[in-house]
This record gives sequence, structure tokens and C-alpha cells, in this order.
Amino acid sequence: MTFMGQIAELLLILAPVALAQSSGTGSVSGHVLSEEGRALHATVTLSFAAARGYPAPPRRVLTGANGAFTFAKLPASKYVLCAQVAASEAAPANSPYVDTCVWGSGQTPITVAAGQQVGGVVFTAPKGTWLQVRVADPEHVLPQAVSAKGPAQLEPELQVMLKGPDGLYRHPRFLSSGSAGRNYRMAIPLKTPMGLKIASSVGNVVDQAGNQVKNGDEHGIQSATAADLGTVTYTLHKGGH
Repeated sequence: MTFMGQIAELLLILAPVALAQSSGTGSVSGHVLSEEGRALHATVTLSFAAARGYPAPPRRVLTGANGAFTFAKLPASKYVLCAQVAASEAAPANSPYVDTCVWGSGQTPITVAAGQQVGGVVFTAPKGTWLQVRVADPEHVLPQAVSAKGPAQLEPELQVMLKGPDGLYRHPRFLSSGSAGRNYRMAIPLKTPMGLKIASSVGNVVDQAGNQVKNGDEHGIQSATAADLGTVTYTLHKGGH
């Protein structure tokens, strides 16, 4: 048999195998909707529900105009979804969409069998409330140079962190800075206990009641409705104050 003939025979042998592998993959499709049933623009992330014995980065897709998403060519497994609603989507001023990729979605994992096409998945994007943190700096303890809006920087001068019920810390988004202090904000889920932690390496932090905040202290936060939570204010003083 010639060399080209051997190649042709090998391709004939491998073709059914490749076809079987392709037909053995599944898919997950559905829509991202608001609590009122309105289609939303969002980034949807699909991850394995359990840890794998090898690197398995999550997959991400953008929803279409009708909130639709599809993940194709999935091996048989259990998966979890989360969604980050686009900032362009309108929400009530005090009821922002919660980033379920940060806080968890609470949705039941999706089981995909070999070759199964799972459709009709409805991911409901929950609304929460704004946690707003104000750090007053009347004695100008903090450095004034702060970058543009974004997650709170990992800087030693001032750390603002929020611990969720899973024990993990999140950093609220930095809003503004000036000679009078700094402002932070984060959309948080309702009816979820969490702890706000603040620390500074350049001064003493005092809470709203006038008590000095020690390392490890946490301010318990839980909001039942969007209107329950007001701005949490701290004041920073020079060391020894």
C-alpha cells in the first residue's frame, strides 16, 4: 500500500471516532431576565460545578438583544451559571443588579449528559441594595493621589473590605477622593449577613459611634430591603489621636 493509501485508510478509521466525540458534547442555552421578566444584556459565565483534576477556565458569552445565551460543545458534567448585568441596563436608583459572579447565584447546578442539549434555562438577575462607605479624613492623613474609578486599591494606607457568608472578602468600588475623604460603593444582595472591615496603616479609624476600630473588628451588615441601609461612615485620625 502506498503512503497516500495508508493516510486515506487512517482517516477512514479516525472519522467515526471524531464524529462520536463531536456528537457526544452537549449544550446549555437560555435567557437572562430581570425579576420583572425583562430581557437583559449581560455577560454570562459557565463553570464546572465541582473542581476538576486539571485547569478548567470558565466560559463567558454576551447575551443577545433578547437576553439569549448559548454554550456549545460541553462535555458531560454539572455546571453553574452566573451573570454580570451590563451597566447600561436601567435599574431603580436604590436597587442595583447584584453581580452573581461575585456573590453567587444560588441557582441549582445544571446537569448535562453526553450529547444532551439543555434549553430553556432562565437566569433571573437579582436586585440588591447599595452599600455606601464614607471615610472622612479631616486631618488629611491619606495621600491625595488616587487612580480613576475602579475596585478599591490594595493599598496599605486604607483597606475597605466586605466579607460574605462564604468567608471570602470583596473590595467595594472606589467612587471618589478628595481632601475631605474617600467614598466607596458596592451592590450587595438583600437578606445576606456580611461583615465590613476597615483598616489603616497611617492613622486610627473611628466608627460612627466614636469608637476606635481595632484590627480584626467587623461591622455587621444585613439589609432586608433596599431602603434599610444608609451610608456607613468612618473617620480617620492621625496616629495617637
